[in-house]
Amino acid sequence: MAESLVFAHGSTEPLKEIRLHSIPTPTDCGPSQVIVELLAAPINPLDFLVLHGKYPVKPQNNVALANGEQRPIPGSDGAARVVQTGSAVSQVRIGDTVIIRTHCQGSWRTHAVLDENDVLRVPSMVDPRLACILRMGVAPAYFLLRDYATIEPGDWIIQNAATGTVTHFVSQLAQLQGANIISVIRGRSTEDELERTKRSLRSHGASIVLTVDELRATGPELLAGKRINLAIDFVSDDALARSMVSVLAPGATLVTAGFLGVAPSGTDGSLRQFLWQRNITLKAFRLSDCLSRRSSSQQTALMEWFSRLFKDGTLKAPALEYVRWKRGDEGLERKLQEALERHERGDVGEQKKIFVFEQ
Repeated sequence: MAESLVFAHGSTEPLKEIRLHSIPTPTDCGPSQVIVELLAAPINPLDFLVLHGKYPVKPQNNVALANGEQRPIPGSDGAARVVQTGSAVSQVRIGDTVIIRTHCQGSWRTHAVLDENDVLRVPSMVDPRLACILRMGVAPAYFLLRDYATIEPGDWIIQNAATGTVTHFVSQLAQLQGANIISVIRGRSTEDELERTKRSLRSHGASIVLTVDELRATGPELLAGKRINLAIDFVSDDALARSMVSVLAPGATLVTAGFLGVAPSGTDGSLRQFLWQRNITLKAFRLSDCLSRRSSSQQTALMEWFSRLFKDGTLKAPALEYVRWKRGDEGLERKLQEALERHERGDVGEQKKIFVFEQ
């Protein structure tokens, strides 16, 4: 039997109502479809927006319960192995490692039937636990540096939420372009913890690491004379964004790239989230737009390049927490729920979590 997490549309507390369901393992697919066995699937901030009904793309796949109710499958990212292909499939073969290339296909499950165009082949040499963060971890960092501003050697970039996955890769890829990174983080409970965090970020590419309070108190003086041409805001906190904008060079770019945290149920969320969803006036990062401007072969080439950067040590993964998903394990549902709850809380220092599937 296969397994899948499902949730209820419109729930005021969706994480508490996530359930693990056993379903028949798929054995048949259409001519242009593939059957895949999931190997690893990350938990992303986008997933919580989907669970709370605050993301414009809705889940594309469902599980039928015994009473006939259709429950959506969460999860937008994942690495998988192709186990069966339809007669018209030409881009992948049985045994290939693939990643899911389109949002909201439902990756928090052990098996899936997907259209050939919903998967993208990646090199088999890359660890599935890294492959599953290529599309929504490494690719956004690349696109932010490539598509949203002209970055020259010697330029500076400022970003917040700097212990996150995308920011981790922004720091490393910016170095390849000769740019310098200013990373802004939340304060820590002790000076020792703060210094460890700063040291870790500097070791992965950041030139300067400041807390939010340090940016507000000394940022303009400390960063004076630096040509800061790009600010990347992953938090969508207007006060923090203003602090970042205050140190930008004339003509620089501020990109809204995320909305960490979810507005309480029953509220409209932030204005900027509304603008981002409607793509109105705000210069906003949208992964789907960046991908749509590139052909399938270009996307495949990008993933191959990212994989080579991992293999030769140019790119290093952030700290990750692996959550073991072994089919049939006692207490598995509660373990998965707890991992999701901890990830959504976003406690300071919390590591990104990845479901790792085992038979």
